[in-house]
Amino acid sequence: MIVEKFTPEAMISAPRRGPAIPNHDGTLALYTLSTHTIGGETLKEIRVMNIATGDSSQLFDDEKAQDAAWLGDGSNTVILLKKGGEGFTFLITIDADKSPSDPYIVGHIPVPVQNLKVKALKDGSVAFAVVGLAGADGQLFNPELNKPTHTGRIYDVYRAREWDTYRNLQKYSIFYSTLSKKEDGWKITGPLHNALAGTNLEAPINMYEPTDPRDNYDLSQGGITLAAEEPGIKDPLLVGISDIYYVRLSSFATASVHSPVKIGVQSEELDGYSSHPRFSPDGSLIAFLRGPRSAFEQTQIFIHQIGSPSAINVFEMVTGQKWPLTPSGFEFAPNGHVLYITADDTGRVGLYKVDLLPSAYPKTLLRNGAVMSYYPLGHDNNERLLVTSSTLVESSTYQIVDADADHEPIVVSSATKNGSKFGLSPKQVSEIYFEGGGDYCVHAWMVRPRNFDESKTYPLALLVHGGPMGAWNDGWGIRWNPALWAEQGYVVVTPNITGSTGYGIEFADAVRDSWGGRPYDDLVNCMEYLKQVPYIDTNNAIAAGGSYGGYMMNWIQGHPLGRRFKALVCHDGIFHVPSFMLQTDYLGDTRDFGGPPVLWQNVEGLERYNPARPDLLPNWKTPMLVIHSDKDYRCPITDGLAAFHTLQLLGTPSKFLTFLDEGHMVLKEENSLEWHRQVFAWINKYTGIAS
Repeated sequence: MIVEKFTPEAMISAPRRGPAIPNHDGTLALYTLSTHTIGGETLKEIRVMNIATGDSSQLFDDEKAQDAAWLGDGSNTVILLKKGGEGFTFLITIDADKSPSDPYIVGHIPVPVQNLKVKALKDGSVAFAVVGLAGADGQLFNPELNKPTHTGRIYDVYRAREWDTYRNLQKYSIFYSTLSKKEDGWKITGPLHNALAGTNLEAPINMYEPTDPRDNYDLSQGGITLAAEEPGIKDPLLVGISDIYYVRLSSFATASVHSPVKIGVQSEELDGYSSHPRFSPDGSLIAFLRGPRSAFEQTQIFIHQIGSPSAINVFEMVTGQKWPLTPSGFEFAPNGHVLYITADDTGRVGLYKVDLLPSAYPKTLLRNGAVMSYYPLGHDNNERLLVTSSTLVESSTYQIVDADADHEPIVVSSATKNGSKFGLSPKQVSEIYFEGGGDYCVHAWMVRPRNFDESKTYPLALLVHGGPMGAWNDGWGIRWNPALWAEQGYVVVTPNITGSTGYGIEFADAVRDSWGGRPYDDLVNCMEYLKQVPYIDTNNAIAAGGSYGGYMMNWIQGHPLGRRFKALVCHDGIFHVPSFMLQTDYLGDTRDFGGPPVLWQNVEGLERYNPARPDLLPNWKTPMLVIHSDKDYRCPITDGLAAFHTLQLLGTPSKFLTFLDEGHMVLKEENSLEWHRQVFAWINKYTGIAS
């Protein structure tokens, strides 16, 4: 597939690959592939790749399949979940050595479950666990078979809804059992047991990627570790505080007689957010991420030896070496004495290795593009990793990285041949630095059209990221893809303004109580810098952003910077900060607005950077497309409607685009296609680019 031009249709219909997961001996890799036909259906496959050759074959083709993983018994058996009728879930195995291979039904679970995890046990059986709803009796609950006669729901705690759904009246829990091998194949040995029975803890669920089994719980030979919110929290300002728990099991075949034990932390930051628990290979250690509840940039890795009083900070109390980067994820090496770590690093997501020894300092393994996943290639003590990553022009690369050597990674497979299948090239991408609003520099990515001619001038597309603690990284995106915007005929600039991650804690933290302060000043200075670039026409510019970036579109509408753009695009932005804080599913903390995020306790703080201030609204004169989906509960649609109504009342050219079945992000393929068509039609109209 070579496309003549990288268009929204080409991006939406291109195959999308999931992370590559190697088998026990590092010869095969398991991955998912999703291919959408414009105006039609989406084909979802589970595929197996020969790591030596890069050749792949289809293993399973079913849109209801999820959570495919290697069984882990030393064979090339794949296990997965498949949704059935009336909420039932089937557990299925497939032999990857046989092609084609018929799926084998291991058993069924009479409720909807997700987040499958497996662990081969020493007795030859395999432990497995899933996440599902628990009824009042602690048993698996099937909402499909227990529908009430009315649609009313009643809540008596804060956060009745989250992201794009109302919270269930039942709690999610982890259910576990074992598989044993019979003559005709693997079978579920006995009933599933609730690991959190008798507690009010709730198992974690990733609302946007519910099929990712790697995130917030893990299995060992002797138990389960998970992240869970503190039980019984009534104060809305404390909602979101979570801890790591350990459930010791005498056997995965029987109910636990041990209550979950909370792992304490030796840290000044006690009220924080814990996630990503991992057992060491021998099960003696539990490591996890922990940081302040709403400060990604201060997250650290803690490690706990089972049986010890508390967990300790790896960089403070194990290596004794401070590291300027902030971990976003990690995994144990097969020997259990090394951690592989990912971290935002000046517009990239890098991969690093650190020995769990005094004075050890992280070694850079890969710092090109954005690392998505990384797995040991085989379970012996070699230090080769199978890494999945992307760049601004390449959607997916599988490569082998040797953590113990300094040679270049070996590319196993590139989805688009470094962008060439889309007609893209790394030569279109460059980096710039400019003076920010204070005594610091700001980094930005610049993406030019494929047919760029330095002797010509091009309109500017300035994109503002969400967060506000987030970053534009050298990674592929479907929702915001700078290369796609560049192919419309723009020079695209994505500045990592104040609040961006990967530039140090101080830089990220400076956005607090300065939402429309330093970041706005950075954008003003960015435009001044770009005026000096001869091939950019800053007099023919547009700006766009989503979430916090949408907030910034509303903010600059009321300020002089807004008049420097021909048009704006505001996706899921915040319009009225004081009322927004009472509608959102996530309050943040007292540092975000210099005081409590409630209007009767902090009038001045919430008004300071409020885009809907009466003195700012009359300035809203720049044409703007407002996009806001009906099921966005993080930034409720009322803010989008208020912004659009304001523009209409002022007589400012404006349109409102909404999706009734989407939340904070537009995820469905045909909706995404319409999103891009409407956005590009809007900005191209005002910059004069031919459609």
